[in-house]
Amino acid sequence: MSLFIIHSSADKNLIKNICQQTSDNQYCTHLYFSDSRSYWVGVQGLALIAIQEIINKAQDTIHNRFPKLSKEITDPVGKQRLGVCETDYTNSVNNFNGAFQSTSKSDYWKAIDWIRKGANDVIDCQNIYKRESPIADSPISAVNNEIALKLSGILLTCIDNLLRR
Repeated sequence: MSLFIIHSSADKNLIKNICQQTSDNQYCTHLYFSDSRSYWVGVQGLALIAIQEIINKAQDTIHNRFPKLSKEITDPVGKQRLGVCETDYTNSVNNFNGAFQSTSKSDYWKAIDWIRKGANDVIDCQNIYKRESPIADSPISAVNNEIALKLSGILLTCIDNLLRR
């Protein structure tokens, strides 16, 4: 029983250490402490959990948010922008799947390339609403920011720690 407690405590400390290095410690600790797998993995596993969370959020956006928004948005510019975002999110999922594979194989430099591409796809979705008139806020700004900034930042923190070993 004491080995179990010591092991769990060590993993909690690992999570706290990683999350303190991110721009949103509270978000990071919530992400990992709410996922029971986090207590049984090392830094590589934490990176994989972050990638899975990104892919899940992106797929949820593709399968649930975009169809709903497509019914609500009627203007041609809004429809065109939404189409760009759908393509961006599909590309993002593909890129984060590449990041997952590279991270699984401990090819962290390649993973960084995939992460950069995946985050940039989501950023493009955010920016499409600011490039031309009429300037507007993206209807999925919160998800864009969560994926491109918070989760990708956590993921890159994990990868950075793996590279420094």
